[in-house]
Amino acid sequence: MKQIETFITHWRRAVLLMVLGGAVGWVLWMFLPQQFTAITRLAVSIDYNRTGKLEDLEEDRLLGITEDILHSRAVMEEVWRQSGEEDYQDFFDHTLTTRTNETWSLSITGSDPKKIGTLSLLWLDIAHDALMEAKGHAIKAEALQNELDGLSHCIQDSVLAVIPSGCPDSAEETLARIDEYAKAIQDELSLSHGLSTAVQIGQKHVEQLEIRPASRSAAADTVIGAVIGLLISFGMCWSRRTGAKDW
Repeated sequence: MKQIETFITHWRRAVLLMVLGGAVGWVLWMFLPQQFTAITRLAVSIDYNRTGKLEDLEEDRLLGITEDILHSRAVMEEVWRQSGEEDYQDFFDHTLTTRTNETWSLSITGSDPKKIGTLSLLWLDIAHDALMEAKGHAIKAEALQNELDGLSHCIQDSVLAVIPSGCPDSAEETLARIDEYAKAIQDELSLSHGLSTAVQIGQKHVEQLEIRPASRSAAADTVIGAVIGLLISFGMCWSRRTGAKDW
């Protein structure tokens, strides 16, 4: 094709545009704001002695509830208040939770590595406390459920006109306690956010804070600039006006 012959003929122009494009890419990299990502990690596992063997989907559901707490609005708003950011949603959009096996990674991206590192550690503290609090309510709900089951047996045994040891003296009192326990269980389950007592929450390890560049490297921007220069050179050969010139 004529355009390819033109491109080969004017290869010096292509080289020049690639060099200029690479230089522009490098200069832009120097002046564009650099972004960093701060990452903290928290181990969350399952006590299989309590659950028995689970399918993968069941495991994902149990551990998925922990993400709902880790990245909940209640947790993130506390971190946001310390960030100095004006818009909550914009701050939230720069945060991310990811899971690898039984480890959650909490990531915050921003231009100030020291600031996002501090916020990431704060997030870890608040999230860990929220998980521990939720598990505490889950344990209370389970204990109350055991008490409720015992009261249910009292009602069943009272049919035999025999009041078992440890049961209230009357059916009315038993029913009243059942209502009381049922309401308390619902309250505790709500505060547990559905977290299972079989979920085990690992220790906080602040020394594992990791801060890594989130922006492209200087080499990447230089290569991108050079490629753009090459494409411009191709485009010039395909345009009629340039194709008519001999330079």
